[in-house]
Amino acid sequence: MIQTLQLPLLADADIVVVGGGPSGFAAALAAARQGSKVLVLEQSTMFGGLGTAGLVPMFAPTSNGERMVYGGIFEEINLEMCRRMNVEPWQESWQAINPEILKRLLDEKAEEAGIRFVFGAKVCEAEVGSGRIGAVLAATSMGLKRVTGRMFIDATGDALLASLAGAEFEFGDENGRTMSPTLCAQFSNIDFDAYFAAIRAGVSDRSIWQKMTEEGTAPLREHHFVCMKPVTKVSATSNLGHIYGIDTLDEFELTRGYVEGRRIARTMEEFYRRHVPGFQNFELLATASLLGVRETRRIRGEYRMTVEDFRRRAVFDDEIGRCCYPVDIHSGSTNAEEQKRVERVLEETRFKRGESYGIPYRAMIPLGLANLLVPGRALSADRAIQSSLRVMPPCFVTGQAAGVAAGLADGDVRSVDTVQLRSRLAEMGAYFK
Repeated sequence: MIQTLQLPLLADADIVVVGGGPSGFAAALAAARQGSKVLVLEQSTMFGGLGTAGLVPMFAPTSNGERMVYGGIFEEINLEMCRRMNVEPWQESWQAINPEILKRLLDEKAEEAGIRFVFGAKVCEAEVGSGRIGAVLAATSMGLKRVTGRMFIDATGDALLASLAGAEFEFGDENGRTMSPTLCAQFSNIDFDAYFAAIRAGVSDRSIWQKMTEEGTAPLREHHFVCMKPVTKVSATSNLGHIYGIDTLDEFELTRGYVEGRRIARTMEEFYRRHVPGFQNFELLATASLLGVRETRRIRGEYRMTVEDFRRRAVFDDEIGRCCYPVDIHSGSTNAEEQKRVERVLEETRFKRGESYGIPYRAMIPLGLANLLVPGRALSADRAIQSSLRVMPPCFVTGQAAGVAAGLADGDVRSVDTVQLRSRLAEMGAYFK
C-alpha cells in the first residue's frame, strides 16, 4: 500500500474491475449494463479465468432440482455457450465447457456492453488514503501505469487488491494450509463408444484407478479421483491430480506448481492409454495456462459466512443470490485418509431437491475500506462454506451483484440500498428464496 507515484495514467473509470474471471466478468458486464464506465484489468490474455485459461472442464451443477439457481448473467452465458456448442444444457448436472467458444462469447459480450478491458495487465500495488483506494498500479506491456477509479472490485480470486490496500484476511485452515490446486488439461483421440460401453459393463476410469490405488500400482498417490469430461465427440478435458503441499501465493511454489502439473498431465495420459477402454490412441493436446487454485486468502468482511449458514439453508435480508453446491474441501496433503474424506463429505452435504442457501451482500465488503467489493472465492467466509462458494456459477452470481452495487454506491459500498440492489438483480434474473 502506497500513497502516490508519478506514473503514466493508463485509464480512468467509474468502476475498475481487477480480474476478468467469472466474478470479474459478471461484475463488469452488470456494471456496464447499468450505465457505468467500466475498465477491466486482466493478467491473462482472455476473459473467463478457470473456465477458459484454466481449462476447468465444466460448470458445477446449476439447478437445485427444481429450478436454475444461478440466474442472470451466468444463465445467459451458459445457455448461449450451449447453443454454440450445439448441445442441450444440463439443468441438474455438470455442464461441459468448450473453452474456445466461451472465450469468443465473453469477448463479444464485453464489446457489446462497451466495457474497456486490458489483457496482460497485472495489478501490483494500490494507492490508498483515508480508507479509500484512489488508484491501482498495473504492470503492462508498456511498463508500470496508474489506473484511477471511483469504485473498485477485486475479482482476483486471491483478494490481491484487498491485501495490497491493507484489508484483513484469513488464509487456508488453522495451520495456514490450503486446498491443493490442479492443472487441468485437454486430450483427444478418444473412442467414447468403447468408453461408455465399458462403463455399462461396470468398468470405468474411476474404478480402474481405485483398484490400482488399493493394489499400490497407481502412478500417483491420489485417492481423490475427480473427472475426465467429454467436450466434443473425440475430446475431453480433465480435472485430475492434485499438486500437494503448495502455497500458490509464493512465487517459487506457484512456478513449481505449473511444472509439476504438466508432469501429472503426462502421467494421466499414460494411465488412460494403457488401462482405460477407448483411450488406446489417447493424446495430450494442452495443459492449462492458468493453475486451478481453489483457495488462498479470504477477506474479513462485514459479515463472515460460515458452514452454519450452509446447514440452516440461510436466508438474508441483503441476499444477492443463492448457492446449491456441497462442501468440497480438497485435501492439502498426500495423507490417504484426508484424501478419501473429500468425497465422503461431498456426498454427505449434497442438497436435497429444492434446497440452497443465501449469500449476503455484506460478505463482499472488506472491513476498513469504503470503495472496494470482493466477490468470488475470496469473499468473507470460513473455509467450509468457501469450498462451496468457490465454484464458477456462484462466482458469477456474486460478481453480478458486486457490479450492480458498485454502480449504486454513493462513494461508499456501505451506502448501497440493498432493497434497490435486490430489485435490480431480480430484474436481471437473480434467484432469491
